[in-house]
Amino acid sequence: MNTTWKSRAAVALATAALATMGWSAVAQAAPPTPVPNPPATATATADAALVKDLTFLRQEEQLARDVYTALAAKYSQAAPFVNIARSEQRHFDTVGVLLSRYGIDDPAAGKAAGSYADSDLQALYNQLLATGSESLAQAYQVGITIENKDIADLQAAIARTSQADVKAALNNLLNGSQHHLAAFTAAKDGKILGTQNGQGMQNGRGRPGDQQAGNGRQGQGMGMGQGAGRAGNAARPATCPLR
Repeated sequence: MNTTWKSRAAVALATAALATMGWSAVAQAAPPTPVPNPPATATATADAALVKDLTFLRQEEQLARDVYTALAAKYSQAAPFVNIARSEQRHFDTVGVLLSRYGIDDPAAGKAAGSYADSDLQALYNQLLATGSESLAQAYQVGITIENKDIADLQAAIARTSQADVKAALNNLLNGSQHHLAAFTAAKDGKILGTQNGQGMQNGRGRPGDQQAGNGRQGQGMGMGQGAGRAGNAARPATCPLR
């Protein structure tokens, strides 16, 4: 009886605390929504070109995340590196869901940051990290280089596939990379993009027009954006539509 009474009292106190704080405060304190677990077995079939493209893009998104994370650490969490590194994690997760959906082996499985199955990407990572470590201006240029490469590779992969879900997902990543490029270009020029401009853009953290594949809802783009029309620092958990 005493245990039951104490349990009920605890619930009552917790409910009162929530009412006092307000649900918005609770939501802000909550961790970001994780990317949904991919299906345990493949649900679609990929041709050889799609296997190659998704295998490469998974590692390329990993490279972008790893380089930006390392440069953020070197330059005291300077924007836009820290924000775009988070976005690149979501890009990486999105390609991972596609790999699972199409039954493609994950080349990043078991790989530590800065380690890649693709030897060309390994060499590129080493080169970009060394260049970016020379100065902050060089680091911004590294960001520009990575995003230009991402854009070109995504466009080529989109053109090669006829799978509607893959096209939608990669177009979303393409949109994100274009905004990343704009953020790095502005940073190199000494500018800050999107501070309190109602577009949800703060050096790549949240981009207008990011959409969920297949349903067109803004501000939830494949786990990339943080909400169109929001101030750049107003974090919003992203979701992934590839369920």
